[in-house]
Amino acid sequence: MNGYFPDDCWELIFQKLREDDELDLDSISLVSKRFLSISNRVKHSLNVKAKTRHLLPSLLTRFPHIKSIVIGSDINKDIDGLINQIARSGVLNLQAVRFQLWCSTEPPRDGFRALALNKKIKNYLKVLDCSGLCSMQDKDLVLIADLFPRLEELRLRTGTDKSNDVGARITDDGVDALASKLKELKKIVFKCGACFITDKSLISLSTNCVKLRKISLYISSRGPHYVTEDGIDFVVQHSSNLTSLSLKLWSLQHSAFSFAIENALANAKNLHSLTMTQELISDKHICLVVKARPPLRKLKLVGFGRKYPEIHGGLKFLLQACELTLEELTLRSWALSNTGISDLA
Repeated sequence: MNGYFPDDCWELIFQKLREDDELDLDSISLVSKRFLSISNRVKHSLNVKAKTRHLLPSLLTRFPHIKSIVIGSDINKDIDGLINQIARSGVLNLQAVRFQLWCSTEPPRDGFRALALNKKIKNYLKVLDCSGLCSMQDKDLVLIADLFPRLEELRLRTGTDKSNDVGARITDDGVDALASKLKELKKIVFKCGACFITDKSLISLSTNCVKLRKISLYISSRGPHYVTEDGIDFVVQHSSNLTSLSLKLWSLQHSAFSFAIENALANAKNLHSLTMTQELISDKHICLVVKARPPLRKLKLVGFGRKYPEIHGGLKFLLQACELTLEELTLRSWALSNTGISDLA
């Protein structure tokens, strides 16, 4: 063998290093031309920033197996043109596009259309992160659903526009159109300043997207919304594959029926991850989660502050019930003493 190490073996090593930190590939590529060639093949993620934008065609040629492209926050001009470059590049395995832009940026609608003209991207794109695009509207959701029917993860964000211009919002109509076409959808995240969706959106997602595993609703304390306990209850009871529920709502509209949120928690038997704010949970609610005995791996409770003594007993009960499965516990904005932490531990 004369000490020769095949390229395939080096690829496996570089892939493992990439899993720990893809930036390690930059250093490896400087060792030799051979390592440069191998590291180019195993690089899967590309961050496009303003200072490297002019190099994009060369970078896409250099890294033929890119799976994820992140559009950096410092890019604020001609996003459509940038996306068009990606679409025409011949990227073979692009599966994720993420926009980390300034909130004022308009959605690159022409860029989306250009991406969909590339049949490989249209067929393989699974993740579209629009959390950097704050001007999303119903027509954008319809466009995304038409262009990328195989999406599995979608992240949406709206600004704090409270005007009466319905056309400038995301409403139930847009979500319903989206849900009716994205049959492969597994994760959806809404981050809203002013949110105009109602229970109808949650019911449509739960009914149409049978593979749905994660729903995340984050609505700021200043933003209005029209989600009630009934919508949450419907999702938990009818989404059989749901394993992650994140409800960062600083208020919740009351149910038209009694104990709807109690019903939802009592039926949360499959959840691996649960995030809730103090307005949505009490000692009684925590005990209902315990009764459901979900295999929780991640639990995040936000903003309880001085309310901790009221739920102390229920929380201890929950931690005991999940001691074999719980891997991550986050208590954010809690007034906990060393004694309290020791007690929970």
